[in-house]
Amino acid sequence: MSGAENERGVGESEETLTRDEFEDALTGAAGPSLAPEMKGQVSSDAGSRSDHGDSSSFPKIDGYWIEGLLGHGGMAEVHKAQRMGSAGVPVPCVIKTILSDKVDHPQFQKKFLDEARIHAKMQHPNLVQVLDVGRIDGRLFLVMEWIDGMDAADLLRAAQARRIEVPVRHVLFILKQVLQALHHTHTHGGHGFVHRDISPGNILISRQGAVKLADFGVARSADSLSRDPARSLAGKLHYFAPELVTGEAPASVQSDIFALGVTFWELLTCRPLFSREKKWKDLRAEIRDFDPRDLLEKELTLPEPIEEIVLRCLANRPRDRYTSALEFLEDVNDFAYESGLRLLDAHFADYVRRTLDYRESGGGKTLRQRLAEEKSTFGGGS
Repeated sequence: MSGAENERGVGESEETLTRDEFEDALTGAAGPSLAPEMKGQVSSDAGSRSDHGDSSSFPKIDGYWIEGLLGHGGMAEVHKAQRMGSAGVPVPCVIKTILSDKVDHPQFQKKFLDEARIHAKMQHPNLVQVLDVGRIDGRLFLVMEWIDGMDAADLLRAAQARRIEVPVRHVLFILKQVLQALHHTHTHGGHGFVHRDISPGNILISRQGAVKLADFGVARSADSLSRDPARSLAGKLHYFAPELVTGEAPASVQSDIFALGVTFWELLTCRPLFSREKKWKDLRAEIRDFDPRDLLEKELTLPEPIEEIVLRCLANRPRDRYTSALEFLEDVNDFAYESGLRLLDAHFADYVRRTLDYRESGGGKTLRQRLAEEKSTFGGGS
């Protein structure tokens, strides 16, 4: 596999789109921006992101020390901060707040509050945790834990740049943790929520090997999506399920499973599932007509149990996919056990630390530049 292959492809961050924005993308000439977006809860370069950006306009919040701007989107901005405990011990955290020019817009206020309410309810080891929710100078804010590490998109880009693939047991480890988070999300409170934005960039990986699902900005209850299917489309284009692009069904547990299936495939192969070069109408057709059987015939040979997992999670029709994240998880566990793969936290943490150490040892050079200089084979057998 060539590390130069599809440089804008695998692991590339995309903007999260609502249905209206998606329709605009289908009719527009250039489509939405696919520029990488910094994730608010993660550091992938030894914390240097906290040195970027201007936080001078950010309101002072009692008990928090703002270090710097991490990034911003259409509704909110994200800052690195320190939370000062009662004993004066600082704890790293992230503060997400609604943009100052959106404070007086009820629609943005409601969307931000919806995210805060849903995210605050979710307490699970594999979900990014909410520490505080409040309002300062009329601006809503959400305080979340800081993840010192990288996201799965970073992991993919690192592997691609080094012309290697992510070891299968580490792919399965990531998948298992995300499925546990997704099962909790889908079943919370008896009715559950649909995440609607599963992608590599929303899977955060700490330096210690913890895997956490992030970003509930477009999550909605399954009941509300079924009541208003016309407004249910949101997320990233290349992770949409076929029924979403055709409008035949609302976002659901099964569309989340499909999006995670796309992520699983990209982690396995270090290649994007759907073309990043096609125009939006052509991409819509590609997703609509997608058949995972064609994929397995053309792309590569996998162990039969993994092929069966791929066929289930990426089935074109929702009814042919896994009925739940738990059913998906059981198949992953069964394959790992029967194959003798030990999905140990310590092994994955070691792989993550070595990947991060390598990324941070190049004196500002890109991974591709360092690869050309060192001809390293790191990571191939871990």
